[in-house]
Amino acid sequence: MREGVDIDGARGEGGGQILRTSLALSAITGRPITMRNIRAGRAKPGLRRQHVACVDALAKLCGATVHGAKVDSKYLEITPGEIAGGDLAIDIGTSGSTTLVVQTILVPAIVSGKPLRATIRGGTHNPMAPPFDFLDRVFLPHLRAMGADISLSLDEHGFVGDRGGALGQLTLEVRGGALKPIEVVDAGEVTNIHAAAIVSRLPTHVADRELAVVKQRFPQASREVREVSAGSTGNVLAIEIVRGTNRELVTGFGEKGVRAELVAERACDEAAAFLAADVPVGEHLADQLVLPLALAGGGRFRCAPLSLHATTNIETVGLFLDIPIRVAPDGASVIVSVG
Repeated sequence: MREGVDIDGARGEGGGQILRTSLALSAITGRPITMRNIRAGRAKPGLRRQHVACVDALAKLCGATVHGAKVDSKYLEITPGEIAGGDLAIDIGTSGSTTLVVQTILVPAIVSGKPLRATIRGGTHNPMAPPFDFLDRVFLPHLRAMGADISLSLDEHGFVGDRGGALGQLTLEVRGGALKPIEVVDAGEVTNIHAAAIVSRLPTHVADRELAVVKQRFPQASREVREVSAGSTGNVLAIEIVRGTNRELVTGFGEKGVRAELVAERACDEAAAFLAADVPVGEHLADQLVLPLALAGGGRFRCAPLSLHATTNIETVGLFLDIPIRVAPDGASVIVSVG
């Protein structure tokens, strides 16, 4: 058996990304993990239902032996087996994030080279996680540029709504490919800004009011109202920015008691900050690129100064892989070099 890795979940930002990256790298390297103080930095520490679903999905993917995978657990042991392909069906059972489950199994499936089809039921648009649109429009295109043959489809929207949330569904397909290094350094000119106001079980004037704010802040942006059918109320404003061959997508989530105009202003502020930074990689994409680049053996990207979330992820990768990851200042931004 390969040497195990002891992980303190209280390190750095002390959240779920430590868990997801550790799960992925345990399967990829074949190294068992012992994790303590899971999500110690959160208001409700320990595993939540969506984190248990991440563990279950990873265990099914590689036939792992697991101890401690239950809600509220702060301790977990995993001994991975060989990564297998095939069909996986994961049901979170709540509106917890399906995209976080995707993040857990996606890179191990690519690296294994074995075809995988996974259907995941739960929340597809959750304010505490990247929505489906971010993975589909921002993250996956970079993995394809690295050589992965993958697709992600939205079968049914799932929002955290005033009825407690209703389950949606994503389907992930990994057909093959081998990861190779890429460089994402040049921001390029802004060629398009598009805003989609998504509403479920809400009057369309909510979307119209959000888009009116977008029109005021970004007159050049194209805009659309997207009415969807889901089991609970939901509202998301997604603003996509295209720069050269790269995209960023920021989201504002409607909340009960929060005016549509404020939801839109918050999203527009985030979009404006990304534009002002003049970088090709946004804050959340920076978190996600580190792992596949490390497994590809190299690569570079430029982004705004890293969040604690990203630096913690870099530290977690370093527990498993002997590959240098350097962060160097580049004016107001930084360049992250892997390998």
